[in-house]
Formats: sequence, structure tokens, C-alpha cells
Amino acid sequence: MYLSTWTRSLIGALGVIATLMILILGFHLFGPVILKIGLYSQLFGALLGGLIAIISVNVPIRPGEEAEPWLGRERLAWTLIGAGAIMWGLGECVYRYLLAHDLPNFPALSDVGYASMPLLVFVGLLLQPSSGSGRARLLVLLDSLISMGAILAIAWFLLLGSLAQAPGEADLAKFLGLYYPITDMALLSCVIFLILRGQGRVYEANARRLSLLLIGVGVCVFAVSDFNYNIQNNMQTYVDGTWADLGWPLGLMIIGLAAHLRRFIPATSGALVEERIRRREEQPGFGPAQLVPYLLLGILLLVLILNVLSNDPTQTWNRPVLLFATVCVVGLVVVRQLITQLENERLSRRQTISLERLAAANARVEEQARMIAEHNASLEEGIAHLKSVQAQLANGNLRARARISSGNLVSLSGSLNLMADRLMRFEQVDIYAQKLARALNDLSHAFEHYRASGKFTQPPSCNEFPEIQRLLLSMGMKQSFAGEPAANPPPLQGGTRLPSQPLPSSQRAVSQPLTQRPASAPLPQRPSTQNLSDRPASAPLPPPNQRSGIPPYRSGSASSGSLRGPSSARSLRSGELSERAQMDFPFPLLPKTGDD
Repeated sequence: MYLSTWTRSLIGALGVIATLMILILGFHLFGPVILKIGLYSQLFGALLGGLIAIISVNVPIRPGEEAEPWLGRERLAWTLIGAGAIMWGLGECVYRYLLAHDLPNFPALSDVGYASMPLLVFVGLLLQPSSGSGRARLLVLLDSLISMGAILAIAWFLLLGSLAQAPGEADLAKFLGLYYPITDMALLSCVIFLILRGQGRVYEANARRLSLLLIGVGVCVFAVSDFNYNIQNNMQTYVDGTWADLGWPLGLMIIGLAAHLRRFIPATSGALVEERIRRREEQPGFGPAQLVPYLLLGILLLVLILNVLSNDPTQTWNRPVLLFATVCVVGLVVVRQLITQLENERLSRRQTISLERLAAANARVEEQARMIAEHNASLEEGIAHLKSVQAQLANGNLRARARISSGNLVSLSGSLNLMADRLMRFEQVDIYAQKLARALNDLSHAFEHYRASGKFTQPPSCNEFPEIQRLLLSMGMKQSFAGEPAANPPPLQGGTRLPSQPLPSSQRAVSQPLTQRPASAPLPQRPSTQNLSDRPASAPLPPPNQRSGIPPYRSGSASSGSLRGPSSARSLRSGELSERAQMDFPFPLLPKTGDD
């Protein structure tokens, strides 16, 4: 725990002052002259302790300073405690003045300051911050009342009863004679109250914890010294300037130091507070602080037994008060036990409810674990199925499909099936392109055969392609698809139909030059090929192997196998005119009709 240099210096100075007071008043060192100065130790200690308390707690907290914040009316409480010490010092000042001038000092004006101190300190202690719930505060209050009743009853047996029976005193003197020891007992009870209260989170901070301990010690020292003075004064054995006078200044200086430490000890970290609370919760609930009221009750019962066995008239007069006090204390103990029993039952019910909730939570956790296990098993099964489908697709089985209809893998299954469908479509397109290339190759061979023989037979491979059917229809070769002989066949020359003769139902002469077609340009001259216009229409076609630029047809040759795919189709389309020029035969065209 870090303490500033100013705080350490103050503690050292107070230690030196306390040592000098003990040496002067306790051991009477340094001679009678110093002893006369030492008689004012009570005045000096009271004023010093009160000023330290008031000044310390009213110093504002600077921005950025790591100080424990004030809670509620905590600063006012410490201010009242410091004011009580100053009031006692002022009463001591008046008392020393009256004593020095041989004036009556009891009762006197000094008793105003003396009587104010217990009230102000008592109120200041009650205003200290409380912790815990309302039921916990009620138990602390009952413990404090039990302790106060027991202490007052014990004090009545030891002192207060004899003071109340003292004859020949004025009413004010008798009242003050009872007031001071009763307030001393009240302060002691309040210390016990603080000890019992300081069990919560608020008093786990270093500043409040240490200041609570020191103010308890200071009040105890002050009350013991004051109670001892009342006993000695009642027995007329009190002597000024002895050990009995040390409790007042030392107790009040300890109270002032407690207020200073409360203000200037740095704030405690939240982690340390939580650690202390955890350790406290691990300890048994019934500790030494809770044992104090029952210990005082035991002492009270012992005092009552001694009073009953005594034959002293004074104790006989005290007996009704002791009996009444004992009955009240025992009644408070019974009430506390009833409240404790109700609290235990409430905690038991809460524990039962908590156990039921815990069991329900465990059941939910088990159900969730089962669902997670089933979900994981379903995922593993689905992943294995998807791997199997992927392996089949990779091995060429494009008809394999994922059969997952629910779960988190549905989207992945759909994507895999979509990819398989696309692969199958690509395969179908490839097969279609191969068939088309084969059909076009067969069609080219049919055209060559038609040019050589004059008879056109549609290859079977072209039947499934409507595009080829439309192409042949546009070329005027549709009648040759059916394979039926034309009506009124033209005369043959040498067993071969002349190319110059028109097909049936044709209105256009075959011998009409291609150059006169509106959609075609004149074909260029080639040295190796005769012009179509130079050859008579009746001239027979040369054999295929004698045409220039046309290789002989061989079934199953490499040229036929190379006509595959879109490149072959493009070659056919781009070289249509040049191929027709090289083939050197006209295509008969049918007249356009409305069906075309």
C-alpha cells in the first residue's frame, strides 16, 4: 500500500508526540516543570486530532488523483467526528481554565464541550456508508443493539448503579455522571457496530478498511480512559497527570489519523476488491465479528448471576435493572435467531430453486449436446456422400447426383448438382458437335457423289439435324431428300442425266450461268479450271479423279475424319464459293414458294 511523503511525515510526527506524552504523563520524566506542561496533553491531542480530521476530509480531490471516492454522506460523517474532537478540546480548555483559577468545574461550562463530543462522534459513525442488503443491515442493527444492551447492563453493574444511588448531588451533576459512562458504552457499542458493518464490498477498499480499524481503536482507547476516569472519580481516587489521562489525547489523535488516511490512501483496484470478496465468501459465514454479541450476552448472564448471589444492598437495588436489561437482550437474541431462521429458509428455497434450474439447464445442455452430435453425424454423412459424388464426377460418371434434401449441406449439394448438369450439357454439346461434323462430312461426300453420278442421296446422319434440312431446302435439293424419283425424268445420255436438263417442277434452266444470279459475284478465272461459261451445258462432267484441285474420294480417309467441330463448319462456310468453283457443277434450284 503506497503512502505519500506527507502522510508518512504526519504519522512520524504523531508517533513522536505520542511517545513524549507517554514519557511525560506515564513515567513523569523531564521533571515537574515538563509535567505541568504535560497536563495540557489532553487539550493538545484533542485539538490536533480534530483539526487533522476536518482539514484532511475537506481537501478536494484533484483531477487525476487516484483517491478513494466519497460515498453518500461519508465526508459529512468524518467532518462531524473531527468537530466532536474539537468540541472536546474546547471543553478541556475551559476545564483547565476553571481548574487553574480554583473555580467549580463540575458541572460547568466545560461539560458543554465534553457532552457534545460523544453525540457528534456517534452520529458520524452512524453516517458511515453501509453495505449489504436490507436484511443484512437489519441483522447488523440487531447485533449492535444486543451488544449495546449487554454493555450498558454490565456498566450498570460496575458503575452506573452506584452513581445513580449517590446521595447529596444535584440533578444535573447526577445526570452528567450517568451521561458520560452511558455515552462511552454507546461509543463502544458503535465500534462493534462498525466491525459488524465492515464486512461488505464497500469496506474492502484499503482506505475505508484501515480508517475503520483506526477509528475503532481510537474510540475504544478514548472510551476506556473516560470510563476509568468516571470509576476513579466516583471512588475519589483520581489523580491528574497519570496513565489514566493518556487515553484521551491518544484516542483523539488516532481518530484524526484515521480521517487523514481515509482521504489520502490511493484507491484500491477492482480486481483486488473482487479477490478479497471471493476469499471472504469462501470463509465460514459465522466468524469472530458475529460471535461478539453472544460473548457479551454470556458476560451479562454471568454478571446477573453475581448480582443474584450478592447480598450487597447496592446490587440488590441494581437487580431489577439487570433483569430488565437481560430480558431485553435475550429478546433481541431471539428475534435475531428468528430472522436468521427465516433467512435460512429463504436461502434453502432459493437453493432448491437454483438446483431445479440447474437440473433443467443440465437437461437442456444434454439435449443440445445430443442435437449437436446428431448434427455432426449428419454433416459427416453428407460430406462423405458429397465426396463420393465428386469422385464419380471426376471419374466420368456425369449422371451422379447428390441426394441431400435438408440440412446445412443443401446449398453445397445444389451447387454440385448444378455443376454436374453443366458438365453433362457440355458433354451433350460436344457429342452434338461431333455428330454435326460427321453429318457435314457425309453430306460433302454425298454432294461429290451427286456431281459424279447425278443422283443425290441424303446421308442418314443428316436426318437428325433440322439445320441441314433447311440448308438443303434453301439450296433447292429438298426433293432429293425423300429419295423418290422425279416425275417425267429427263432423257439420259449414255445412262447419265445431263446437267443442262432441269429437274422436275423447276422453272430455271440448269445451264443458266451462275454469274447471272443476283446474290453472287462472277467467279475468278483459274488456270487449272475451265470457266463455266466456256463449257457447253451438254458437256459431260469429267470423272472425279480428273478434276483439278479435287482429290479422289476415299471412304474413311483422313479428310473425312478431320471434318469435326465448329472449325470444320467454319471452313465449309468460308470456302463454299471456292469449293463450288472447284467441284465445277451447278446446283439445281427449285422455285421459291410460300412455304420457303
